[in-house]
Amino acid sequence: MPEIVFYKVAIGYPGNVIAEDVTFTVEKNDFLIIFGPNGAGKTTLAKTILGILKPLKGETYIFGCPVTGVCPHKKMIGYVPQVYNIDKDFPATLYDVVISGCYPLLKPLQKIPSHFKEEAVENLKTVGLIDFKDKPFAHLSGGQQKRGLIARALMGPPKTLLLDEPTSGIDMASEIQVNEVIINTHRTFQIPVILITHDINPYLEVATKFILMGYGRYFFGSFEEVIQPDVLSEVYKTKVDVVTKEGFKFINVRDFHHDRNT
Repeated sequence: MPEIVFYKVAIGYPGNVIAEDVTFTVEKNDFLIIFGPNGAGKTTLAKTILGILKPLKGETYIFGCPVTGVCPHKKMIGYVPQVYNIDKDFPATLYDVVISGCYPLLKPLQKIPSHFKEEAVENLKTVGLIDFKDKPFAHLSGGQQKRGLIARALMGPPKTLLLDEPTSGIDMASEIQVNEVIINTHRTFQIPVILITHDINPYLEVATKFILMGYGRYFFGSFEEVIQPDVLSEVYKTKVDVVTKEGFKFINVRDFHHDRNT
């Protein structure tokens, strides 16, 4: 059975359906990109995958367990939120934030086992931040914080990694570093990655499946099925080009800005 199954699912809130007939699967080692204009329902879909929101209708399974049921395997989704706020005066180090990723896996009052401590260090090495281990998390750059949150999400390790716009709010150089960490993590850990992003170009060579959402429309499939100029132009309501240069394909989309909360 696939790692994640959605079949004819309606997502949203009571009285406010964001998208209907959402159907897709995530197999082992898949790299799924979810993209589309702001306000299209991408974060709502992520919350449904995580079990934070119950589907309004349809069938959903995470590692064989229905999303509506109580299933410990939901804890095995490593999640990197779009926004992670921490008080600049709070003395948590980068290591403290990363090791906290194992807390949901512990019993009440259980001490942190040594293997989790070792894992936190290895994850910091994976994201290239071991030299910042003891630095206050709040004092790190935006890009460093994003990489630290990826290290935190990899505690366990998880069976799937879900990232919600991990490059938002950071500069271009940091964005490139985060993109590289995500791709390398996928290859190293060999687990499915679900990535919500506005810029899919850095991932076109590694992505296996795509979900395009926008204004009540929903498309799922391979690059050939989803990344089509007419489909993209319909969703983004502007001309979109798919360009091939030196054997690599790129898309050019002028995005609209709507409410990020959906």
